[in-house]
Amino acid sequence: MKSILTLVVLVLLGMPMVSIAQIDTPSITGRILQTDIQGKQIPVPFANVIWKNTKKGTVTDESGQFSLEKREGSINEIVISCIGFSTDTIKLKPDQKYVEHILLAKNVNLDEVEVKSRQEGQYISSLSSIKTEVISTVGLQRLACCNLSESFENSATVDVGYSDAVSGAKQIQMLGLAGVYSQLMFENIPFIRGVASPFGLGYVPGTWMQSIQISKGASSVTNGFESITGQINIEFKKPEHTDEKLFINAYGSLKGRGELNIHAASKVTEHTSTMLFGHVSSQFGESDHQKDGFLDIPTGHQVNLFNRWTYNHPNGRGHSQFAIGMVNEVRKGGMTEYWNTSGNKDGIWGLELKTERYQAFAKSGYYLDKKGMVNLGIQASGTYHKQSGFFGLRNYQSMQKSLYLNAILQITLSKSHSFSTGLSYQYDDYQEQFDLLTHDLKESIPGIFGQYTFETEKFTAIAGLRADASSYYGTFLTPRMHLRYAITDDIVARASAGKGRRTPMLFAENTGYMASSRKFIIADNLKQEEAWNYGLNLTTNIHIDENRKITIALDAYNTSFTNQVVADADMDYKHLHFYNLTGNSFARSYQAEITAEPIKRLSITMAWRINDVKITESNDLVKKPFVSKHKGLLALSYSTRFDKWSFDITTQYTGEQRLPDVSENPKASHCTEFSPAFFTIHGQITRRFKNIEVYAGGENLTGYTQHHAIISADDPFSEYFDASHVWGPLMGAMYYGGIRLFIR
Repeated sequence: MKSILTLVVLVLLGMPMVSIAQIDTPSITGRILQTDIQGKQIPVPFANVIWKNTKKGTVTDESGQFSLEKREGSINEIVISCIGFSTDTIKLKPDQKYVEHILLAKNVNLDEVEVKSRQEGQYISSLSSIKTEVISTVGLQRLACCNLSESFENSATVDVGYSDAVSGAKQIQMLGLAGVYSQLMFENIPFIRGVASPFGLGYVPGTWMQSIQISKGASSVTNGFESITGQINIEFKKPEHTDEKLFINAYGSLKGRGELNIHAASKVTEHTSTMLFGHVSSQFGESDHQKDGFLDIPTGHQVNLFNRWTYNHPNGRGHSQFAIGMVNEVRKGGMTEYWNTSGNKDGIWGLELKTERYQAFAKSGYYLDKKGMVNLGIQASGTYHKQSGFFGLRNYQSMQKSLYLNAILQITLSKSHSFSTGLSYQYDDYQEQFDLLTHDLKESIPGIFGQYTFETEKFTAIAGLRADASSYYGTFLTPRMHLRYAITDDIVARASAGKGRRTPMLFAENTGYMASSRKFIIADNLKQEEAWNYGLNLTTNIHIDENRKITIALDAYNTSFTNQVVADADMDYKHLHFYNLTGNSFARSYQAEITAEPIKRLSITMAWRINDVKITESNDLVKKPFVSKHKGLLALSYSTRFDKWSFDITTQYTGEQRLPDVSENPKASHCTEFSPAFFTIHGQITRRFKNIEVYAGGENLTGYTQHHAIISADDPFSEYFDASHVWGPLMGAMYYGGIRLFIR
């Protein structure tokens, strides 16, 4: 099957090799705009431009530009729609080639109460060939959403949990596998990866994000080879697309957490805009809900700054962006006696981690011809990340220097055929030290890729292939394919298949086990991880009336590893063994999700997922630890008229999880083979005024917690100590409140 898929992709990629000079396909190009509060016209990104009474269309880019192939026949009207704006229909003249249209926002003022159209908090993109779940700004505000790790509470696709009971590091799972197998992107540029993976989710403040797009399965080859189970793309707020001159969010919780978020946008010149983001947070409260002598979460602080610039070229055929950011964070945890001390003390187990992170991004897009048939995109990013500290008496140091370059040429060949090709370059310099062990790696990876798209009104096929040459692992191929078929206007079937590869980071990806007395045993000649992913999806919309519908989504995905670096915690309780996979390792995930609005302003999401994840350890095929077979979600959201009040509540069910075998540990008599199943409930109430929003809520309202989260907590320097045995909540109910201020 794998060889056949590779051959099919190669054949498809060979089909469209025609000269650019021969391209002369008729098309409609244009730009969609809106009028801001100062009366200036600014672009509308991600607006749908569709031929009337069809599903054939496109989406505007970040500068509001679009290119749409002309249709044969009698259809000569296009429908333009975007969330928050009135939908318009435009009748085209027979020889018309360019459209510039201004959308009107759906808002009016009534006795100083602003009435807006309701934006969906979460939805599945109907036009994307790859199944993509979108969490909008509204969805992000349904919970406090202090950072990216807390943005998935309403998502049935992504799970979030602690990696250990002392560091506060959170990890995600998608399709039953750890988050490192999902590619995390910032506006389609690789973002948090490498040594940043254990704590990186906390480096993205929730209020900075405009939306999150979650794609399951193999992604496009244009974004690299690292995606195996899916892709999470973050869109930050953009200066040219917001009417908020100043935004301030203040948050505080009864568990001693406080934070302040701010962003300000400014139009510097007619074509240049900038936006400055700031974040300061502190965990100053001491909490030992477990009563085991250890802080449930570490104290500390974070300072996070980010500045982005955008430039729209005067001729309307180009758009450029540049951004730079920095993070400085300190975490201090461990035993409660350590909280008010500095440095290691005899008999007191402490944790300290200091992080410095600097990152810069740049990207530009250009139309190379007047018809918009040939486009060029250039992306670049650079990262410097340094972390130092200790887990008890065990020191940990890490450093990462990375450079990423990507150039994409997209060519529309004809009405149904388009082709993308390009070059990429990834350079990573990793240096890690844990105890007396070191892991240093310098890897240079140039790559080349091509992707062919065949698209009709009902059917889309995307076939891609990339070749990369690693200075450490050699040359390898990555084929991927995506199919989409619109059975009817409201029933869409999708299929995907592809391969992904990644370079494992042994220490950074296993920081949870650093909070233990386990010694790391690393086998020789560890290989790059490699896996195939296959997926099927069926999405159906059932319309209740003109404005309300029921969406049903059914998914089935299988991830099968050709090679995997196994982190075996079952062999014995004193060690963590790393070695290459010698048998089968797979993750099968099945999910059903229903989203409906049974009555006006009440949104309901129900989902159930089954994960079957197994891995070969010491020649035995066993269930992978810390993966729940069953997961359920029920999310309710209700808003009163004019959205003055909003009420949101989310209930999650987490099934039992297999735990690492520590039966030989005499101190672990309280540990069982499986964790119990449990429920968690989160809720929030929001009151909106003209320029102010006040919110209050709670997390884990049932107060359910895992007992005895730390093995041998009374003797942390013994060989039995282990704080990595975490499968559930560590704290009881947590209540919070906050305020959002908008100056427009």
